[in-house]
Amino acid sequence: METITNKLSKLIGEAFNKTGYVLNDCKVVKCVIEGYGDFQCNDAMQIAKQYKKAPFLIAEEVVKNIPSNNIIENCYVVKPGFINIVINNQFLCEYVSSYIENLDENVKDLTGVKKNIIVDYGGANVAKPLHIGHLRSAIIGESVKRICAYLGNKTLGDVHLGDWGLQMGMIISEIKLQKPDLVYFDDSYTGEYPSESPVTIEDLSVIYPTASSRAKSDENFMNEARKATFELQNGKRGYRELWKKFMEVSLVDLKKNYEALNVHFDLWLGESDANKYCWDMIEKLKKDGFAYESEGAYVVDVSNDQDKVEIPPFMLVKTDGSILYSTTDLATIILREKEYDVDKIIYLADNRQSLHFTQLFRCAQKTNLLTKNIELNFASFGTMNGKDGKPYKTRDGGVMKLSNLIDEVTQKALEKVKVARGQNLTDEEMLNISDVVALASLKFADLSNYRTKDYVFDLDKFCSFEGKTGPYILYTITRIKSLLKKCGEKNLDNFNCNVYSTAERDILIHLSQFDSYLMASYNDFAPSYLCDYVYNLANLFSAFYSQCNISKEQDETKQASWMKLSNYCLTILEKVLDLLAIKTLDKM
Repeated sequence: METITNKLSKLIGEAFNKTGYVLNDCKVVKCVIEGYGDFQCNDAMQIAKQYKKAPFLIAEEVVKNIPSNNIIENCYVVKPGFINIVINNQFLCEYVSSYIENLDENVKDLTGVKKNIIVDYGGANVAKPLHIGHLRSAIIGESVKRICAYLGNKTLGDVHLGDWGLQMGMIISEIKLQKPDLVYFDDSYTGEYPSESPVTIEDLSVIYPTASSRAKSDENFMNEARKATFELQNGKRGYRELWKKFMEVSLVDLKKNYEALNVHFDLWLGESDANKYCWDMIEKLKKDGFAYESEGAYVVDVSNDQDKVEIPPFMLVKTDGSILYSTTDLATIILREKEYDVDKIIYLADNRQSLHFTQLFRCAQKTNLLTKNIELNFASFGTMNGKDGKPYKTRDGGVMKLSNLIDEVTQKALEKVKVARGQNLTDEEMLNISDVVALASLKFADLSNYRTKDYVFDLDKFCSFEGKTGPYILYTITRIKSLLKKCGEKNLDNFNCNVYSTAERDILIHLSQFDSYLMASYNDFAPSYLCDYVYNLANLFSAFYSQCNISKEQDETKQASWMKLSNYCLTILEKVLDLLAIKTLDKM
């Protein structure tokens, strides 16, 4: 369905051309100043110098030559040359009704050619519990994936596990040190390996930090870990089997924690899955002259003359012969092209990974490893900080587990629910509602900040039922559902949506702009635009609800129109929260 701004751009563009002013691309946008119309065109000021005429005079000529139409109610010029447009109420009602009643189909027209997209947004490490540093990647990535899919693209989310680097060698070496008699360390063993894992996820949560600490102080242990990494990557049977066991127990725990965040991956691939492509890729890069030996390692130059800062060579093979996550990241692009025919990859990672992705993308593009031009995007994000401005930690200064953070937010949400709605709810209802409110609080607070920005974690503020918060949006949704239920069953198809006041008109204009916010979120990998949109919609509905006593209105036509408008608001509010991966409620 063609957007209102596109319809207006064509009309105003036609008027420019009819008046003798050639425009390649007339652009109409939402009016930014209240009281100056619904939409505006600023192009008269863009061409004034070219035609040597005051923009105000150009704009006046253009307005006089706008073709006859049923869209524009009024059009006037404001100095120095703004063309301000007021939309016809009947057209506005009909447009919004048609748009929202066929919403899912209408939005699929927005992006043109559909793409095969993979969103890489997990980044979890095997054998380590998810911690607070994994939060933003999971939350933003899940929303970006949903937005891409909603716009009609074939979209897959890949957790891309860290399961093949030095940390694996350290874990194997630590287990060998603690349990040397395990059959996995017997090179002469040829039988079947045990079906049960020799370690639990609780064991691994202790083994990894112990191994990491040991490696820093014990050079012999570090060398053993490097050797174990090399042997694992090159197929040592016992090590591969042991690795599979702690992969299994880790995945069970990771899936449980991601499920708690309402984050769902289509692909549970890791660095290890790209291993089958790594060695052929390395040999090709050597043969083609891109990879060369440097101090015992193999690297590829990725700098160029335009660099303002030094971009180091991209490392493929370390001096000990093992590969790095940079190697598997490069091979993973090959895997995604060969096995998923990907057109576009979006990587969600911390701002501090910027150099790595610059090197990775340049290496992939420079070395001609790919058979087609895959669009590679790095969507970086900032950190969640405490009130001291530093990355959020536990009270004792440690890194907080993600499960502990969720528990903390859920407890605060329960307190808020008891105060705000406790007298109307059973204990069971309060517990169920507090779980949804907690995640809405956490996720909306994160997503409402533009992704590259750091933000301060404020639990009281995030869980509030007032202001720009998840609970406020949830409450608006439940208020509308309660209103519609109270008004009773009506066949709203028999009634039209009409404009009776400015409050309704403001909502209709805002509803008509859903596509522009959706596309901004899509193009910029930034769900924050949708958070702004849904918060403003909630505020507009609140003003409308206060002005219009919908449930007691005696005029059936007017009440039905108001109910229809309320239902449109509900449709968009629930759709946006679904795109943000935030569950909704029927009652609060």
